[in-house]
Amino acid sequence: MINRKIKRPPETNGNSAGWLTTFNDLVTLLMVFFVLLFTMGSMDHRLMKEFQFALQSGLGILEAGSMASVAVQQPLTPVAQQGGSTRSIDASTPEDGSVEAKVTMEAVLEEFAAQRGVNVKYSKDGVQISYEDGLFFNFGKADINPGGTDYLEKLAQAINKLPFAVRVEGHTDNVPIHTSRFPSNWELSIARAVSVVKYFIDVGKINPRRLSAVGYGDSKPLVPNDAPAARAKNRRVEIVLVTEGEK
Repeated sequence: MINRKIKRPPETNGNSAGWLTTFNDLVTLLMVFFVLLFTMGSMDHRLMKEFQFALQSGLGILEAGSMASVAVQQPLTPVAQQGGSTRSIDASTPEDGSVEAKVTMEAVLEEFAAQRGVNVKYSKDGVQISYEDGLFFNFGKADINPGGTDYLEKLAQAINKLPFAVRVEGHTDNVPIHTSRFPSNWELSIARAVSVVKYFIDVGKINPRRLSAVGYGDSKPLVPNDAPAARAKNRRVEIVLVTEGEK
């Protein structure tokens, strides 16, 4: 019977250079890390902003729509600055070349707050002017009714006198809608917001770069949808004057 001996690898003397592989990997990772830091530091923020806007537009959420907040009701009182003066907003010069006018923000808000079916409140983004949907739209529709144009005409005139960006938000109640045009409340809410934006552009002559539209469906109710009157409050269009943050 033949005895076979198992060959064993020669024992190392403790001076193996295997650790160099791990060290080289670590150096490579550090190099990649610093390259990424350099790339991010030299990134063109304007191009990144355009990319973000294009992505949000494709998703149906334009500009700051995703940042709408739950507003805190505050009284519409003038905001005093140092010396007790009332804050006023310089309006841009109209295209017809007329003299530049000063418009008091609070005066504009008080005018709209006095209208029936309209609620004005402050939020961290700016000012929200909320309209009951019945003022603009018939039930389940996204075409502005004749009565709604009167409200929008006055609002467009005020917006043209103020320098702020404007976000139009569409909201619905939780009653499902299933039509060929609007498979769900999401489509209805965004279609209503877009209708208002188109009116501002086509009729109100507001610069499109100031406008954005977003539809929230029934995801941001003001009150629980547990009664017809409550659901009516949740069906609304909100015009947000973005006075805080990026304009």
